[in-house]
Amino acid sequence: MDEDDMEEYTINDDLRACGLPADDDDDLTAGAKALFGSSVAPINVDAPDAGAGAGGDGVGASATQTPSSTPTASTANNIVLKRARSGAWNDFEPIFETLPSGKQVRIAAKCRHCNHVLSARSSSGTGHLLRHQTQCVKKAKHAALVQSRIQFNGDGSVTGWQYKPDVARRELCRLISRLDLPLGFGYEEAFEEYIRRAHNPCFSRVSRQTTTRDLEKYFLERRTSLIDSLRSVTSVCLTSDIWSGNAKEDYLSVVAHFVSADWELEKRVIGLRLIDCSHNGVNIAERVESVVHEFGLTDKIFAVTLDNASSNSRAMSKLIPKFVGYLIVEYLTCVKDWEAADARTQHDVEKLTQDLELKFGIKDNAEGQATGNE
Repeated sequence: MDEDDMEEYTINDDLRACGLPADDDDDLTAGAKALFGSSVAPINVDAPDAGAGAGGDGVGASATQTPSSTPTASTANNIVLKRARSGAWNDFEPIFETLPSGKQVRIAAKCRHCNHVLSARSSSGTGHLLRHQTQCVKKAKHAALVQSRIQFNGDGSVTGWQYKPDVARRELCRLISRLDLPLGFGYEEAFEEYIRRAHNPCFSRVSRQTTTRDLEKYFLERRTSLIDSLRSVTSVCLTSDIWSGNAKEDYLSVVAHFVSADWELEKRVIGLRLIDCSHNGVNIAERVESVVHEFGLTDKIFAVTLDNASSNSRAMSKLIPKFVGYLIVEYLTCVKDWEAADARTQHDVEKLTQDLELKFGIKDNAEGQATGNE
């Protein structure tokens, strides 16, 4: 027998012959744990064919050492199958709706970049969300590459400036209103060229229809704000006159003068009503009264100032019985304690009351309001 045919004999063989574990058995055990789990016994590759030793069919002790392809119970419990999630949800926030049964159902999705809300029911898929995601992410990356603009405030501070189309349209409405410009002024090519070259290259033209809607919306917002601010005012003085526009139409203006909570004298145009009829006292009084009633100032009128036209004198005779409630109620409230007043004060008040009753016929109105305040 040649030396090359002899197998190399090591100390591990001596240890195994004596029934002791060899030095490399720990490495085999650790590798078996990593590959097959702790419940699988390691395979002894140095042992002879166990099937032959068992005698015959190869089914014996070695069969228990063969690793099974079926996962154990502990391994199967750790396997959780998840449905693949669309990449659209990286940039969308789902919006859920609670059904009467208590179950929450996804109905929409809100973009995290532009806050746009799209339908996102489970049956609709996410194709439209992916298309929006592609465009929105592209815009966001482009905006990040654009150089930021700054503006200098009146106090010397510096803040970031960003072009906002809604602010530009609102300022255009204010410009048209103050200068009495045509509604299509913002759509003129010359105006767009001037703004783009001199001020803002991002400006886009605004059509006449859009300007009309913006004007109406801006007017309603300002009127609501003015009505809220006049709630805290206790007394108001009015001035009124007729104004003629460029379109040969006459308008009745009503201006309110009052002292604010900061003790500052302020004035606001609260009415500009078309008067396309005769400029007589009845028509003037009707329009002034409607404006005052719209702003809730009927019981707050302290004085009304008009010019010396004869029609205004007739209008005042119609307005005084309606607006005199503020003076009569306040005056009677101050002297309602007749026992504390002297005889001269009582006589003066009674005479003033009688004169007002005879001149304007306000006895019932004044008594009713005084009783209500008491």
